[in-house]
Amino acid sequence: MLGAGCATFKKQTSKTDAFDAVKVDQVVGNNVSSAPFQRTIVCLNPRRETRQVTLITNVNVAWVTNVTVVTLTNLTVTMSTNASRTLATNLTAVRATSALAPTNEAGAAGAGSLIMAAPPATTNEAVTTATNVVLAKGGNQSSILASVQTQLSRQVTVSTNNLSITAAENATWSFETNQVLTMQTNLTVVPVTNVVVTETNLLLRDYFVFTEITPPPDFVLAPGESLVLLVDGVRHGFALATSGTVFVSRKGYLSTLYRVPPELLVDIANAREVKVRIKGVNSVIERTMNTASRNTFKKFLAKYFVPENASVAVMPATRVAAAPPSEF
Repeated sequence: MLGAGCATFKKQTSKTDAFDAVKVDQVVGNNVSSAPFQRTIVCLNPRRETRQVTLITNVNVAWVTNVTVVTLTNLTVTMSTNASRTLATNLTAVRATSALAPTNEAGAAGAGSLIMAAPPATTNEAVTTATNVVLAKGGNQSSILASVQTQLSRQVTVSTNNLSITAAENATWSFETNQVLTMQTNLTVVPVTNVVVTETNLLLRDYFVFTEITPPPDFVLAPGESLVLLVDGVRHGFALATSGTVFVSRKGYLSTLYRVPPELLVDIANAREVKVRIKGVNSVIERTMNTASRNTFKKFLAKYFVPENASVAVMPATRVAAAPPSEF
């Protein structure tokens, strides 16, 4: 009978742990192999734990920060530099000296005639250079203005007895640079609070698969991902999980518990082929689930994966005052 292993012991159990207020639905002894006599027995069983919660509050506070700086007082500091340089050159023609005109033989000029000097001719040339730098700084703005101006003036004047001729020439070069820097900062802190409250007497369910094996004497379960399932070629790896209540293994078996999504139980029940690998430190145990073991998952789903009334309580009415008397 011991050699037959799980083939002679398979049943569905449903019980409530009064200490932890958890209802456990599971299958025990679901042997994945149909061989009657096995040295290493491997059982893969579905399990569901249901607990009732009165209130779950999730407060999510998100801080959205937008920087805004408002300046009430605008202080402007202006620094101005002016430089002016003028170079002027004046040239004046030498005036002719007066002299007595000599008389000719005929005596036409008369005795001692005065010769008048020519009117003066003047030349005026000026070069003017001006540099202007202005720095203005406010609360959120800085302005720099730099300008350079060069001016060339030239004037030539020629005068005769009754005629004055003036020629003037002006040339101006200006260079100006203006740079404005504006700093703008916005800071706004807005708290956004999201409160999610779950309804009272909500039923929370956790789904597991647990293995029962009679391992070889030198078999030690590997840490980390120790259970690998290939469901129609799709790989699923799981590590050891903890239960919300007491998890007791059968005598003579090594039992390990793995948390799985509920969709995996459905995939195993509807799969054409499921391969099981249990990893050890120095060895592995591999099996292929037979049709009977997959049908056990179908029966488990048909019995427990059905719509239930929201008022169903995990504990009996005499134990939980908040829940009305009803069947689970």
